[in-house]
Amino acid sequence: METHILHKNHPHPLPRHYNIETTAQLCGVLPVTLRTWQRYGLIKPYHDEQGARWYSEGDLTRLHAIVRKISAGTPIAKIRHQLSLPVSQGAFSETVLRQNSSWHALQAEILHCLGEGEWFKLRRLIWRFGREYPLGCLVNQVLRPIRAFLSTRKQMLLLQQRGMLDSIIVEYATFIMRTLRKKARAQVLLLPMQIDDPLELWLESLRLSGEGLNVEIVRCEIIEPNLSAFGMEHYLIWSDTPLTSRQQEIFDSWLTQGQPVMLLGKAARLKAAYRYQNGGF
Repeated sequence: METHILHKNHPHPLPRHYNIETTAQLCGVLPVTLRTWQRYGLIKPYHDEQGARWYSEGDLTRLHAIVRKISAGTPIAKIRHQLSLPVSQGAFSETVLRQNSSWHALQAEILHCLGEGEWFKLRRLIWRFGREYPLGCLVNQVLRPIRAFLSTRKQMLLLQQRGMLDSIIVEYATFIMRTLRKKARAQVLLLPMQIDDPLELWLESLRLSGEGLNVEIVRCEIIEPNLSAFGMEHYLIWSDTPLTSRQQEIFDSWLTQGQPVMLLGKAARLKAAYRYQNGGF
């Protein structure tokens, strides 16, 4: 974590500041998102003589407030005004805005491009939304709901539109993963034992990238993985069906060995539901 004590022309040390990479990881966004929010006037970091951005503790508090409002569905264009309101008035206004969540507007823009077959405009939209919003929000509030909608009916036109969207999601996820590898970050392997929808790997890689991780994907299903073949810091195993007795044995052996492994997908949700129903935590 790179920090900096600013004290130029000041008799006493000033509060600790964080560089843009550290700040992005602390807030769960990409550095490009911080730069975008600065252009929109949402945040004003300190710039040193070399032009590098440094963020104070106060900036971090404001950034966390921005993330909370965005996650609640407040449109980017409304956030600056929202932050200037008294707490009580801001909470009331945010409740009204939440009823007309910005996610619906973003979804509508993407669906319009799909309906018109506008590939170039759709790419620009996805790239722009990826700069403006935390990737976790983009994935869970925009892309996954759109794909679910396009999958509700087995109409050829809707399937064609979903295929068009999927191609651009893979393209964007590849771009993000390649860009983030330029910096030293925690490495994560995303590997499917069984997966119903392979595109979910790319959506999950986007979400994890937004948390400041370097993600590697094994695209094909590996029924009985051998993690010793990889030298990663974390392993995320995806399964949409309950693990077989053999797979559970392998997974338990990883845990016993202290491997940093976690189960994702429908199988993980089923396990969590079972533990909850039986009084587990």
